[in-house]
Amino acid sequence: MHCPQLPVEQSLSHGENRLEKAAQTLGKDVLKRLIIFVLYTLGFNRELIAKLFGYQVAGVKTLVDRVLINGLEGFCDHRKTKIVSENKPSVAIADTETHKEINLSEAVIAVPKDDILARKIISVTLVETGSLSNLEGAKILDYTPQAFGRLREKYRFQGSYGLIDQRQGQKSDYKVTPEVKAEILFQICNKVRENTTFSSEDISTALNECFPESKISTRTVRYHLKQLGFQHFRRKLVKKN
Repeated sequence: MHCPQLPVEQSLSHGENRLEKAAQTLGKDVLKRLIIFVLYTLGFNRELIAKLFGYQVAGVKTLVDRVLINGLEGFCDHRKTKIVSENKPSVAIADTETHKEINLSEAVIAVPKDDILARKIISVTLVETGSLSNLEGAKILDYTPQAFGRLREKYRFQGSYGLIDQRQGQKSDYKVTPEVKAEILFQICNKVRENTTFSSEDISTALNECFPESKISTRTVRYHLKQLGFQHFRRKLVKKN
């Protein structure tokens, strides 16, 4: 494992030896995620961390968010570690002619079948936050569990960029970037996990903290919530409370 060079006081030879020993105990992937998180908490910017480890900047943010949500479990490969949440809601996934309907207790998310990016982001984010199992996430995309596991690994290393179909057609379909759409879905999936309601103003505020240059309005958020079928989801949660 390559030892990134940072302060001038650092000994690269000692670093390589220590990394090798740590990797034998923890595994290279876990060790890499741990170092990334530590560098982030010590104040190094995400651009530098991404460059050192071959990540996308969004991938660093995804890793940090996952650790902050799941604690130590966020460093692990969830394909190998089964995490059971005491508050995990009952799940049913149904097909309609035009939508995949995800029923989480009394909350319903209706995702257009022809919006592949939305299905990818929703399924991966819900699994990563512990709301769905790997098998349930795969069902949303009609993937095998193995193929869905590979998609999750792309998401961990590259963030939402890893979920995007690199053909130019898909990238030009949305007025907001896929990274912003991913953050909208991430915020909503966290609300599912916490069993709380939300407003477009809440989502807009969170987006502008993450993407200050984008200036996402509440009107834009409402438009994309409607496009993704989340107006039904919001009504269900409001009724539940």
